[in-house]
Amino acid sequence: MYRFALVVLISLVLLPELALAGPKEGISAEFRAVEEGIRKRKHDPAVLQKTLEDNLVRAMRSAIRRRFYEDEKKHLEGLTPENITWEKTFSDNVYFVKFRYFIVRFDFARDPRLFIQAPLYEKFLILDEFEGDSHKNETPAKPQ
Repeated sequence: MYRFALVVLISLVLLPELALAGPKEGISAEFRAVEEGIRKRKHDPAVLQKTLEDNLVRAMRSAIRRRFYEDEKKHLEGLTPENITWEKTFSDNVYFVKFRYFIVRFDFARDPRLFIQAPLYEKFLILDEFEGDSHKNETPAKPQ
């Protein structure tokens, strides 16, 4: 009797779930409508700034982890929105981010101020520690 009651209870819980699962028309239209609603909605500038900073920090953390997985703790120490600098240049979806001795270009699919996302493209550069001092000790070439 206990097993029968358990089977009936499980079937009552799972049948509605199974009836709703599977292909359904209109989901893509609903997705586009929600996305357009998000884009057109008035956003609080503080929320936009927070979302952008979170996306940039998350992208930088991911880029560093992929390249320095053995020393990631050393390189990720102090990675916070306050410790990165960034610049948006020619597009709302392209940002240049600097953290310590790393400079990265991140290209996002959508505006990273509006949507939580990972970048589609990144170009990762490492600054030389002595980049600014490399030409100070060189003697100028003598004219002949």
